[in-house]
Amino acid sequence: MFEYVKSNISLLQAIELYGFMPVKKGSHYFIVCPFHADKNPSLAIYEDVYHCFGCQAHGDVIDFTARYFNITPLEAVEKLANDFGIPLSRIKPNKEIQKKAIKRQKFNSLLKNFKSKYDETYDYLCKLFQAYTKIKSLVEIPDDMDLEAFVEACKYQDLIEYWIDTLRNGSLKEQLDVIKEVKKWRQEKKKKMR
Repeated sequence: MFEYVKSNISLLQAIELYGFMPVKKGSHYFIVCPFHADKNPSLAIYEDVYHCFGCQAHGDVIDFTARYFNITPLEAVEKLANDFGIPLSRIKPNKEIQKKAIKRQKFNSLLKNFKSKYDETYDYLCKLFQAYTKIKSLVEIPDDMDLEAFVEACKYQDLIEYWIDTLRNGSLKEQLDVIKEVKKWRQEKKKKMR
């Protein structure tokens, strides 16, 4: 059923039917990506697949429809068939393909969530590391070493550097552990500030 729909409906046809006006640049078409706050057309439409250079969304006509309408791949196949008048009654669904498509959609969702948390944690740690570096560089006289901000900068800068290094070079498990640790650490710091 999936292959039948994909062979009868081009990605470009579906994108146009769902209200987008692709602009041709070179040999490909582009649209403003509906999956993130895109200001310039960054979603490229190739023959059978799309790819967004902004949010890295990628897939075929079924993936696009499922993601755009926030439905399962099977519902996307049915929607495409209905919208384009393609009868599916004679085609028996392949359960194995359906399971794989649902698994892929779940994996993509998990990956997107991980990337978002990773970026948020990494940006926070880099800003904090820079702030602590500035604080430490401002110490001019020995009395300044007693300032709470300086003591905190000395205490946490090595830990933050370790976390940044682990996010850059660690295994997926280590990266996930750092994301959890940083989240917990931030919550504890907020409680102390109250």
